[in-house]
Amino acid sequence: MMKPLFVLFFTCSTTLFFAQSYNFYFGNIHAHSGYSDGNKDSLTSGMYTPYQDFLYANESEHIDFYGISEHNHSAAGMASKQNYYNGVADAELATIEDTFIAMYGMEWGIISQGGHVLIYGYDSLIGWENNLYDEYVQPTDFQGLWNVINSKPNCFGYLAHPSADDFDSLLIKPWDFNADQAVVGMPFRSGPAFSQNFTYSNPSTSSYWSRYTQLLKQGYHVGIGLDHDTHYSVFGRSQQGRMGLLAPNLTKNDMMYALRKMHFYSTDDWNFRPDFRINEQPMGSIIEQAGNPTIFIDCIDLDLSEPINYISIYYGVPGSGIAATLLTQVGAQNTVSYNHPIQNGETYYYYARIVQLDGDEIFTSPIWYTRNDGQTEVVPAVHFSVLSNPVCVGEPVELTYDGTAGTNSYFWSFSAGVTPEYATQANPQVSFTQAGTYHATLYVENSAGSGFYTMPITVEGCAGVLDHGLGYKIYPNPATTQLTIEVDAEAAIEEIALMDAMGRMVLRQSLENQGKNTLDISSFPSGMYVIQLLGSTQRITESLWIQK
Repeated sequence: MMKPLFVLFFTCSTTLFFAQSYNFYFGNIHAHSGYSDGNKDSLTSGMYTPYQDFLYANESEHIDFYGISEHNHSAAGMASKQNYYNGVADAELATIEDTFIAMYGMEWGIISQGGHVLIYGYDSLIGWENNLYDEYVQPTDFQGLWNVINSKPNCFGYLAHPSADDFDSLLIKPWDFNADQAVVGMPFRSGPAFSQNFTYSNPSTSSYWSRYTQLLKQGYHVGIGLDHDTHYSVFGRSQQGRMGLLAPNLTKNDMMYALRKMHFYSTDDWNFRPDFRINEQPMGSIIEQAGNPTIFIDCIDLDLSEPINYISIYYGVPGSGIAATLLTQVGAQNTVSYNHPIQNGETYYYYARIVQLDGDEIFTSPIWYTRNDGQTEVVPAVHFSVLSNPVCVGEPVELTYDGTAGTNSYFWSFSAGVTPEYATQANPQVSFTQAGTYHATLYVENSAGSGFYTMPITVEGCAGVLDHGLGYKIYPNPATTQLTIEVDAEAAIEEIALMDAMGRMVLRQSLENQGKNTLDISSFPSGMYVIQLLGSTQRITESLWIQK
C-alpha cells in the first residue's frame, strides 16, 4: 500500500454544523453567448465569446458567480461541438477563485417539444443532431435526459421558464424518482430575456410561482432561483434581481455543491441575505430528526434604507397534491423563530417569503423535515487539520476523515489546481499542481443532516528536494526523465525499487554506490509511484510523482 508523504488527519468534535457559517454569494446561471443565440448585439458591443461575456459579468455589481447555459442545437445557433468545448475552457480561464466563478453549461431541448432544461456539470454536449452531440438524447426523451444527468455525481438539471405541460408533463404527472434526483430547481422569475438595459433598471415582473408550488405538492425536492436569461451583451446589468447562493468558499466546486443541494434562493434585491434554517440545517436540506422542528430566519440587507414589510413562513405536505399554506407571519422585523408541533412520523416542507417595503420579494428554497423520534443518526461533526507542513507541489496527500459514526456520504470540494477536482469517498488522495493557497472543504451528510468544514492549505515548491534527515535524499519530486537518490553509507541501502499506482514493480536495480545514484525514468508515463530503498535491515518507502 502506498505511503503518503503528508497525511491530513480529521478529528471528530462536538461542534455542530454552524460552527462554520456559510457565506452568501450572488449571480445568475441562465445566459447565452454568441456560440448560440446570445450576444445579439455583437456588432456594436464587440462581445461574442463566453470569455468576453464572463469578463463583462465579472465587472458587474453584485455578481460573484455567472453561468452561461448555451443552447445545445443548431436551430438556436450552436454550430459545433468544438464551440461547446471552447466555452468550457473559457469558463476555466475566466475564473478567479475567491473573486469570480465562471460556469459553462447548456440549455437543452426545444420549447415546442417539451421545454428547456439548464444542465451544468456535464462538460460534453448532450444532443440529438448529427455531429452535434457527445451523448445522444432526443428532445422529447426526458426520462433519458434524467438518466444522463444522474450518471455524473457533479451534474444537475434546472428547469428553465417552465410551461404547465413541459418536460413530458412533469408538473402534473405522479412524482418520478429519476426526475427528482436530476432536477434541483427552477426560477421564481425569468428574464426579460431580450433586455438591452445595462443600468440595472429593467427588473423581471414574471412569476413562475404557481408552477413551482405544483412541483412541491407533487413531492419534488426543488429549490427556487431567479434567472436573467440574457441574450444581449448586458451580463448581470439588466436588473438587480439575483440568484443567492450559500457556500463556504467562492470556488467552482463549492458553487456546484451548493446548487446541487438547493442552498439557493430568489431575490429581487441584489444583496439580501436570508439565513433560513431548521434545527441549524440550511435551506435545501432534507432531514429526519427527533422532536419538533424549530424554524428560524434572520434577514440581513446591506441597504439599510430598504426595511422589511413582513416575513411569512409556509408549510406543506410533500406529495399531498395540496399547496403549502401560511404557518406564521411577522411584520416589520428581521428575525423569526417558531417551534412547530408535529406528530412523530409526519413530514412537512417549509419555506420563507420576505417582502420589503419597496415591494422587492425574496423566496427561500424549502427545508424538508420528517419527525422521527427513533432516529439514531446525528448531524455529522466535521473537522480537519494539516498534520505536516509544507505540503509540496506534486506530492500525494492523503485526506483522512474520522468523524461522527453513521450512514454517512462524503463530498470533498477543492480549489482549481487540485487533482482530482472533487472526491466522493471518505479518504481520497490528492496532489497540487503548483505552489499557492488552496481551499479544501469536506461535506458529510446522513439522514439527520449535514456538516461541513473548510480551511486553506498552503502548498510550497519544497525546492524539488526531499531531505528527511535519515541519511537519504530523493529528488526532484515531481520528476520528469531522471530521478536522483543520494544515500549515506550509514543507511545500508542496497537496492532501489519503483512501483506504479497499481502496486506493480516497474523497476528494480542495485545501488551502484553509497553516494549519488541516477535513475532513467523517461519511459515511465505520468502518474503516482512508490519508490523503495531496500537494505538487509530496513525498507524505506516514499511517494513519487512523475509528471511529463
